[in-house]
Amino acid sequence: MLKLWSSVTLAALCLTPPAWADDAPKKDAKAFQIPYRLTVPKHVLVRAKINGKGPFNFVLDTGAPALFVSEELCKKLGIKADKRGWGTFDRFEIEGGLVLEKAKGRIETPFQLEGMNGMGLAGAELHGIIGYNVLARYRMEIDFTRDKMKWTELDFEPAAPMAMGGKAGGGGLEIFGSIMKFMGAMMGMKATPDVTPRGFLGVELAEGDENPVVKSVLAKSPAGEAGVQPGDVVTQVQGRGVQNVEDVERLLRKVTAGIKVRLTVLRGKDTKEIAFKAGEGL
Repeated sequence: MLKLWSSVTLAALCLTPPAWADDAPKKDAKAFQIPYRLTVPKHVLVRAKINGKGPFNFVLDTGAPALFVSEELCKKLGIKADKRGWGTFDRFEIEGGLVLEKAKGRIETPFQLEGMNGMGLAGAELHGIIGYNVLARYRMEIDFTRDKMKWTELDFEPAAPMAMGGKAGGGGLEIFGSIMKFMGAMMGMKATPDVTPRGFLGVELAEGDENPVVKSVLAKSPAGEAGVQPGDVVTQVQGRGVQNVEDVERLLRKVTAGIKVRLTVLRGKDTKEIAFKAGEGL
């Protein structure tokens, strides 16, 4: 995870550590499979939509006290900060189906974010940071050999660090963001925007005896309208053989909206070729 925030900064923000009383998921807790990737310096990057717009790139930082969304992005979205720099995001949707309604966050561009974008360190334009007041609500399981992590809802509501006012991470350190931005420009380094929506198929897969099996299909999804059915055994994707769900995810990783998807499925004793265009995901 990112280590953008010093212990001195956190102390100044008067954060209270969570009580370790009950780490159990809440009743009827939902679990989410959150796609992610690692940036060049190995920060965890996820994508999110704000009020239906996006997707935008966010890094996860357990040391950041709150959700931060850049001032430039909020200006484009028409979201204004209150007198203390906080904003309310009616719908903050993290890729993987996790939706936060009326999410509170800082409308601010921390110098760390400005510096990383200026140097192109993330390999993508960063639009914000997801910090403690969001992350503490979930049990997070990460396997760095896979491209998704599991977030499970906890029966815990972190106290919002509403005592924050003014710019976070100050004390004259803001100048480093400008310096890194200047150096990046001089070296020809820049963030590469990465906001192409992922391809959306509308199927859920499960492991089978020898090949992955279609567990469910969303109605009116690209796969559903093409004729994919629950129980279909997937033997090939894009003309290449697959043995498990991970093989399918790997072959579809770069599929974006509008790209043709070719599946070979076994239905009973019949082999069927099904082709369709991926829809627009997050």
